[in-house]
Amino acid sequence: MPPKSYATASPVLTVRAQKILRSLLLFLVICLLLVTHWSFQSRPAESSPAIHVQHVRTGRGGKWYIPRSWAHDASSTPRCDTATDIIDAAECALLLALANEAFLDNTQIPLISHQTSRSADPATWSSLVRRCVERWLAAAMIPHDAGAEMAWFMWDDAGLDAMMQKYESHFYPAFSSLPYPVEKADAFRILVLKWFGGVARDPEAWTDERGHKHAQRQTPQSPFIPPHDAPSSYASIASALHTSNSTVNAIFGIEADNPAEPDDAYWRMGYTYPVQLTNWALAMTPHHAVADRFLVALTSRIRDDEDDLPRIDPLDITGPPALTRVVKEYAEKNEADFEWQSLSSRSGHPGGRAKIVAGDILILPITGFSPGRGRIGNMGSQSTGHPAARLQHMAAGSWRKADLQVEYGKFCRTVFGLCREWSKFPDP
Repeated sequence: MPPKSYATASPVLTVRAQKILRSLLLFLVICLLLVTHWSFQSRPAESSPAIHVQHVRTGRGGKWYIPRSWAHDASSTPRCDTATDIIDAAECALLLALANEAFLDNTQIPLISHQTSRSADPATWSSLVRRCVERWLAAAMIPHDAGAEMAWFMWDDAGLDAMMQKYESHFYPAFSSLPYPVEKADAFRILVLKWFGGVARDPEAWTDERGHKHAQRQTPQSPFIPPHDAPSSYASIASALHTSNSTVNAIFGIEADNPAEPDDAYWRMGYTYPVQLTNWALAMTPHHAVADRFLVALTSRIRDDEDDLPRIDPLDITGPPALTRVVKEYAEKNEADFEWQSLSSRSGHPGGRAKIVAGDILILPITGFSPGRGRIGNMGSQSTGHPAARLQHMAAGSWRKADLQVEYGKFCRTVFGLCREWSKFPDP
């Protein structure tokens, strides 16, 4: 009787089994990431300190704080304490800031902070937003002899809508057609700076008295601003500087600092440009050209892609890539031989170096608005205690919904260097 024969595994089946096993492992990793994300989002709200209600006024359209020290001469300055509408209060604050020359150091940018929230009621805010707002207000209300005070505005949906209809009625239909709240918040930051100037930021921005003082001194303590390579560390600021007749009228910060093509690091991390600006914090004087250009570009994009807007990643419509595109084109048009990649701080300067472009725009290094990044994807970011650090974003990407397909594309892009064209935004 011949011996029994046993079938051996086919090499094809072995390869197929390996692919299945790898796919299962990948699926488990993605599921773990999603569970971690969802569990973090669903954590119960932590107790948070009370908002400075004794200093903050509430009216139609939001909440606001205007330093009393600004109205030192009632006969020659407007009175803001009678304002019952956030638009009237913002108009009054701008007049007072101009009258008192209350600007960020060495700039013409008013010391006014703008934030947005669907509701101005602190009870509706997350514990993170409450803590960030409390920290910002505490820093803004420091005694005058310890540093300049800063006005603060929290615009709710009603205030946002009213401001749009009063100042940008021609843009209002396009603005209303934006399908996602995050896009409207992004656009509003530009709009509110166009008309009132100041600093616009996400409500999840963190600061303290040290950071507030740093934020006031965004530029070197010198009567004039160097045309390039303005150092952002205080040790360098104290040194002698070459001067020019430039005045800073806009401030942006870098969120991504990577080598240029053909290096693939930037797109593997999900960025559109090797050097990319953040839009969660920015500052401008009223009616800066960048604000006008951004709104023109946004209006054109909405018109051209009206039917596809729900399927386009909001980042590309109003987010950091959109802002980077506008500032990059403006700088290249207004400064001869300018190269965007020259803004990179990957040349060995600890903390990076701030730079002046197009005559009046200060670009902070990655540590300015994105300090404290982890070891992975650090890109030169220093700690939050570094002198170049101004503000910290505490919840990047919190507006996104978890999506298995998007997470798979992110994993494929980051780990394997594939899936470059894979959508970063879930299907509506």
